Amino acid sequence: MNKLIHTLQMALLAMLMGMIAACTPDSYDLEAPDVASEDLVEGIAYTITHDSENPNIVYLKSLMPSSYQVCWEHPQGRAQGAEVTLQMPFEGEYEVRFGVQTRGGVVYGPTATFTIDDFYAGFVNDDLWTYLTGGVDQEKTWIFDNGEYGFAAGELTYADPSGTVTWNNWTANWDPGVGHTGDDAIWESTMTFNLQGGANVTVYNSSSGETQTGTFMLNTDSHTITFTDCDLLHTPGWTDRTTNWRRDLQLLELDENHLRIGVMRDNSEGPWWLIWNFVSKEYADNYVPEDQPDPEPTLPDGWQDMVSEVVTSEIKWTMSPDVPFDWANLDGSLMNNFTAGNYPDWATVVDGLENLSMTLNSADMTYTFEMPDGTTTSGTYTLDEDGIYTFSAGVPTYHIGGGDIMFSATAENQLRILSIETAGNSVMGMWLGNRSMEKDEYLAYHFLPNAGSGSGTPTATEIAVDNSKIVCGHLEEATNNFRIELYNMYGSTASNQPFDPASIVFDYSMELTFTISGLTGAAATNAYTAQLMCTADGWWPSVGEGQGTTTVQGDGTYTIRYSPSAAYNGVIVFCIDIQEMFSDIENPDAITVTIDNLSIL
Repeated sequence: MNKLIHTLQMALLAMLMGMIAACTPDSYDLEAPDVASEDLVEGIAYTITHDSENPNIVYLKSLMPSSYQVCWEHPQGRAQGAEVTLQMPFEGEYEVRFGVQTRGGVVYGPTATFTIDDFYAGFVNDDLWTYLTGGVDQEKTWIFDNGEYGFAAGELTYADPSGTVTWNNWTANWDPGVGHTGDDAIWESTMTFNLQGGANVTVYNSSSGETQTGTFMLNTDSHTITFTDCDLLHTPGWTDRTTNWRRDLQLLELDENHLRIGVMRDNSEGPWWLIWNFVSKEYADNYVPEDQPDPEPTLPDGWQDMVSEVVTSEIKWTMSPDVPFDWANLDGSLMNNFTAGNYPDWATVVDGLENLSMTLNSADMTYTFEMPDGTTTSGTYTLDEDGIYTFSAGVPTYHIGGGDIMFSATAENQLRILSIETAGNSVMGMWLGNRSMEKDEYLAYHFLPNAGSGSGTPTATEIAVDNSKIVCGHLEEATNNFRIELYNMYGSTASNQPFDPASIVFDYSMELTFTISGLTGAAATNAYTAQLMCTADGWWPSVGEGQGTTTVQGDGTYTIRYSPSAAYNGVIVFCIDIQEMFSDIENPDAITVTIDNLSIL
C-alpha cells in the first residue's frame, strides 16, 4: 500500500513538473494562473517535517522551482521564502497554507495540518513572553492606557506609515490624548494573556459587553503577534478602520508595565498606523505618580521693573472693560482667549469695569483697590520673586460677569502675575490670577496700566510686511471695490501670508501707510473712500467701527488710522477696500501697491 501511494505521488509530481516546465513560469506570459490550488498539496509542492532531535521545531520547505515566489501562512504568521523554520512551544494541531505567486496573483493550496505532542518551555523563555503573560503557568491582564501612567497620552496614538514603524523604532505623529476614540465605556475593558496549557487570550470589551476567547502566537524575531478566534482589544466604534485585527499585528513596545501594538488602517481614510496603548492592570492598580511640581507662569526678564515703573513709582491699573477676565492654566496660559464682544452668555461682562482699579506705589509698597460701587480697600503689599502679590488688608470682592463670576483674591489675600503684555518697550497690560481651591486653574483678571503722572505714551510696534505677497484687484465679485488684501484666512493669503497674523494684537490703535500707483482712466482723478477692514474671530469689530478710513484720489501715499472700541486680538480678515473704484480703472494690471508702514499701539 505504501509503495502504491509513493508511486502515485511520484506520478503526480512528474505531471506537475511537466506542466510547470511547459508554462515557463519565469516569463509569466499566461493570462491566467499557471498553477491550480489542487496542485499545491503537501508532499508534492512542499513538505512539513519535524526536527529529529526536537519535534517542536518544524521545517516548511517548498518543492517548487526556484523561479517561483512562494508564500506561507503558518501558526506564527506569514512568511515568504523557500524554507521556513517554526519553533512551536505548545502541544496541539496547527494549520499551514502554501501559496505561489503567479501572473494572476497568489494561488494557495488546501490547508495542511501538523501536530505538536508536547510542551517545550525553551521556546517561551524570551523576556517578551514573560512580560506579556507573566510566564509559564501564569496569566497577565492588560487595560487601556488612560494617559495617567507616564507612557502614552491616551488609548490611541497615530504614526505615519511613510516613516519607520518597527519594534522600539518609531515616532508618533499625533498623540491626541485620553478619550480620542470617543467611547467612555471602554475603560473597564481587559485583555488577559496566559501560558496555562497553551498560549491563550481572553478579551473583554466593557463597551460592547462582549467576551472573546482564543489563542495567540508571539513571534519574538519579527516582533509580531497573531490572534486566533479573537481580536485585539480596541474601541468597538473603530472596528471598521481596518480589516485586520488579528494577524501579524506589529509589536512596537513591550515591557513589564506597558504594551503598544500597531494596526494598519486600511479603510477609505487611507493607510495609517493606529497604535493601541495598554498598561498592565497590576501596574495600574498600584501606580503612585511621582510628586511633580505644579507648572508655573514664566515671566519675562525684568518683569519687576515692568510692573513697578511704567512711568513713575505709582501706577493705577484699571480692569479692561472689554476683555476683563478669563480662566488660565497653572502655567499662566489662557484657556478661552476671549475677545471683546465674544464672551458667551453665561459669562456676560458687566458694565462699568473700567472703574475697577488697583493703584500700587512701589516706593512705599502701598495699595488701594477701588470698586465701581465706590468701595475702597487700602494697605501695604509685598511682591515675591514668583510674581505673587500679598495684600495686608485684603482685596474687595466684586461681581464682574455672568451669574457669579467675581473679582477677588485667595484666602491668603494673594493674586499672582500670570503674564505681562508688552508692545515694544511699553507695558500694555497684565493678567492677575486667583488660584482655585477646587481645580488646577486660575480665574484670571486683565488690568491695563495708567501711570500716576498720566504723561506716559507707549511706543508703537512696527509689523514687517512682505509686499510681494499682497493680493490686489477685484477680489469680491459682488462689489465694485478695488481690494488690497493683506490677510484672509479664507483666501490665498492664508497660506502665503504677507505678515504674521499672530502679531496683530493691540490695545489702542493701528496705523497703516500705503502707496498706490498706476491708476488709469477715471480712477486716476476721482476721489474714493478707502475703508480698512481688520476683523477678528466672531467678525468683530464690524466694518467701520473705529473709523479706519481715508480718501484716495490718484496715485499717492495714504495713511489710515484705526482705533477699535476694545483690545484687539486674532485677525481673520485684513484688507483695504477702495470703494466703487474698480469699474473706473482702465488697466487694473498696471496698478502696484506697497505697504510702507504698519504699526500697532
